[in-house]
Amino acid sequence: MSEKLRIKGGAARVPVMQGFVPLRALWANDDAPYPSEHAARWALRKLRDELAEAGAVALHRNRLMVHPERFAAVVERAALSAYVERAAKNG
Repeated sequence: MSEKLRIKGGAARVPVMQGFVPLRALWANDDAPYPSEHAARWALRKLRDELAEAGAVALHRNRLMVHPERFAAVVERAALSAYVERAAKNG
């Protein structure tokens, strides 16, 4: 769901927020990565800095938007890192 911005004086439209979707895409579809809104928002809080640095989240028109591919990459890195930390702790 990318919006298009009309440039004044021209007929061409420029895509805005290309690749981003509304936050609810994280839980609202059958193939969504999270089972609920609560779970998705928990992940957002936990990974806030990493998601921002990766350009995986944005605020557009006061709506939180996510870039699914970038979001998934951040979540994957966090999961792998958590596994390595746990394995090192448990020997």
